[in-house]
Amino acid sequence: MLSIGSLRGGAGANSGIAEIPTSNPDAPVFQECGYFDVDQVGKIAQLLLVSLGTACVEKTAGDPFNHPGAVVADVKKEMLEYLNVQSEAFATGTSAIVLQISGEIPSPLQVVEDILEAFVRSKKNLFSRVSSKLLYSDKKDDKIEDFVQELDRTGAWMIGRREVLARALLKRVDRCKMFHCEMKFDTSEQLAEHKGKCALRPVTCENEGCGAVFSAFNAKPHDGNCPFKQLPCEQGCKVMVKRGDMDKHCVTLCPMKLVNCPFAQAGCTNSLPQGVAEQHCVDNLGHHLLLVFQTMQKQGVSIGNQGQRINLLEKAMQISQRTEAVDIGTVLLSSREQEIRLKTMEQEVLKLRQDQKATDVSAEVLQIRRELRSLQKSIETVTAQSAPQQQ
Repeated sequence: MLSIGSLRGGAGANSGIAEIPTSNPDAPVFQECGYFDVDQVGKIAQLLLVSLGTACVEKTAGDPFNHPGAVVADVKKEMLEYLNVQSEAFATGTSAIVLQISGEIPSPLQVVEDILEAFVRSKKNLFSRVSSKLLYSDKKDDKIEDFVQELDRTGAWMIGRREVLARALLKRVDRCKMFHCEMKFDTSEQLAEHKGKCALRPVTCENEGCGAVFSAFNAKPHDGNCPFKQLPCEQGCKVMVKRGDMDKHCVTLCPMKLVNCPFAQAGCTNSLPQGVAEQHCVDNLGHHLLLVFQTMQKQGVSIGNQGQRINLLEKAMQISQRTEAVDIGTVLLSSREQEIRLKTMEQEVLKLRQDQKATDVSAEVLQIRRELRSLQKSIETVTAQSAPQQQ
């Protein structure tokens, strides 16, 4: 029987160590295999952390004076005690929590899950019970998820300790002895030989990029679903593709992807691999040309209408071009006439200026002549008056 100490991850939880009967110290020492189903142990270990986080949130839901982190230690202790009592009750067949369905013994994971669900329900306070039926359920689920991630991140319950507890629980509730090996051997050689071929021995996936660890008896199922396993293309292009990339390869890169013939609009109904589409066109050139010709005949009226429209458009473009040419010629002619007029006006202005200057000079000459004549008359008058006096 396992003790509370073993469920907390003490030395008693390691079922792989030698068991020495205390009743007879001279009895032979038997060495036990101690292998467990890796998948079951991993899932139980994760379930323990999720259940602890959920119970803490349920217990403090709606309590303004408490929060999940403050009750982790107490809830964890209560959960370990509950697991010890209920797993022992299941092992002895007196448990009322886990029932056999259709006469089949449930797996250790199912047993532990049912026990932990009952424990979490027992931690719900009044507000938590009401909120699970009202509007707060989604928010509470998010809070549980965040708190579980916080427990994992802070190392509140280390994965190693949870796995020790998971193995102890699995060994206790595994009635069918399918998920752990209890075979015992007299010598280390016998034990080593058995471990080398034990169906529960841990193995690592050899597919590049995977690295998953599982028990040997799960190797074939894992290999049949491993997304990293290289497989020949499902469409027969002879390329090795990862299982997880197969769908993408088949609809994008694969040369054997089925496509419609390039002459599908002309009436070719063949679907063929895209890698041979070009050769298909070469091999069926005559047929494709006939389809194109028939299509053109069927659409002759519309094609003729389109031809007329094209001709009208071309004529309109020509008229437009001519109009533009005439307009440009008119503009150029007007520009030249304006230039000639401008030059003529400049010449006229220059001539007027010259005439004005000539006119100004003539006026000055006439004035001088008038003054000279006036002066000459004055001289003659003076001379005439002085002549009788001298006589």
